[in-house]
Amino acid sequence: MKNIYLIGFRGTSFQVPEYKSEPALIRAGHVGFAFEDAPDFIFGFHPTPEAVEAVGGEEAAIEWLKENEPLDGALQADRPIFMRAYALQQQGARTDVWQITLELPDDEYERIRAQALQWYTEKTVFTYAFPVRGQPPLPDRDNCATFPRRLTLPLPEPTGQLVRYIAVLESQGTRWKPEGN
Repeated sequence: MKNIYLIGFRGTSFQVPEYKSEPALIRAGHVGFAFEDAPDFIFGFHPTPEAVEAVGGEEAAIEWLKENEPLDGALQADRPIFMRAYALQQQGARTDVWQITLELPDDEYERIRAQALQWYTEKTVFTYAFPVRGQPPLPDRDNCATFPRRLTLPLPEPTGQLVRYIAVLESQGTRWKPEGN
């Protein structure tokens, strides 16, 4: 059996002026996943830089997504985002980073790991969208919290609503911290 870690944090909010200069993922909150073979490499699914620029930059992309409009998304290397959330939490922000461990048979683990690496390496595009409150996620759209279902990973919370998702990570998981801390 091998482990895959689902890692997430609640964002600082888009309304708090003190965090206005932080990246959108810090303000929104984020979920990623890592494999036991390389726990320091955290995959995260979010809009591609090209998609963000095509709608006018990060602030425009947030407004676009809030209007339930989708963007192209891809798996990206997001450890720096989780490191920033951890650092902000150390300074008193509400960005506590949590993780749960999914234990999988070796063959399933290897299949999922190979698929994630392929999608990451090939920059495979999927449709990214914020979840619509009160509605189940559409089968062809994901946010960071629902994307693991594409790899057949069980979701601890199926709506993709980060407030609910992070609450489950907190109640069922442990605090995440970078190696050496």
